[in-house]
Amino acid sequence: MKDNCIIVDLDDTLISTHFRQYRCISDYVIQNGNAFIDFDTYFELRRSNHFTNTRLLESLHIKMDRQDFNAWYLANIESEKYLALDTLIVDKQLLAAVVQKKFKLVLLSLRNDHQNSRQQIRNLGIEPFFTEAIFIHHDQHANPKTDRLKELQGSYNVMAFCGDAVSDYEAAKVLNINFVQVKTSLYRLPDLEHAVQFNTINQYFLTLL
Repeated sequence: MKDNCIIVDLDDTLISTHFRQYRCISDYVIQNGNAFIDFDTYFELRRSNHFTNTRLLESLHIKMDRQDFNAWYLANIESEKYLALDTLIVDKQLLAAVVQKKFKLVLLSLRNDHQNSRQQIRNLGIEPFFTEAIFIHHDQHANPKTDRLKELQGSYNVMAFCGDAVSDYEAAKVLNINFVQVKTSLYRLPDLEHAVQFNTINQYFLTLL
C-alpha cells in the first residue's frame, strides 16, 4: 500500500523569494551606474503587470545589454549571498503536525544550483520534514515537473501538489493530480480552474489537521 503524499513547491510557496529577486536585479542595475526603484514600487509593477526581469527594466527605460544581464542574473540569483535573503512563509510547527498525521511530504523545486538549494533548506530548518527534496533544472522548452510528478505517482498515493505558479498547475492537470493554488506568488494570478485556493500554504496545512 502506497503512503499518502503531498508534493510541495518551494519558491513563493514555502518561502518568499520576492526580495531576493529585487536585490539581485537592483545590484546589477546599480553596479552599471543606474538608479533603481524601491522594493514596494518594484513589487507592485511586477505583480500587476506580470513583467519579466528584462521587461521590467525596459519599462523603466534602463539601458542594458540583455544577454549580459541574463547571464549575470542566472549566475547570481541562486548564490548563497542572495538565497540568504529568502524568508519562510510556512510555519515549521505546521510542517511537523502534517508529518505527525502520517502524510509524506515531498519537495519539488525548479532550481539550477542544487547544492546551494539543499543547503538553504537546511539553514531554514525545513529539510527534516521532507521524505524527499527534489531539485530539477529549469527547461525553456518543457515543464520538467511533469515527468517527475509522474514518477512520484508510481511511488506514492499523491493527495495534492501545492504551488503558486501556472506551470505547477499545468503539470498537475496533465496527470489528474489535485492542485492547491497558494496566493503567495510574485504575480497576481486569477483563481485557476479545477484548483483549490488558499492565501498561504499554512491555511491548506491547517485543513489536514
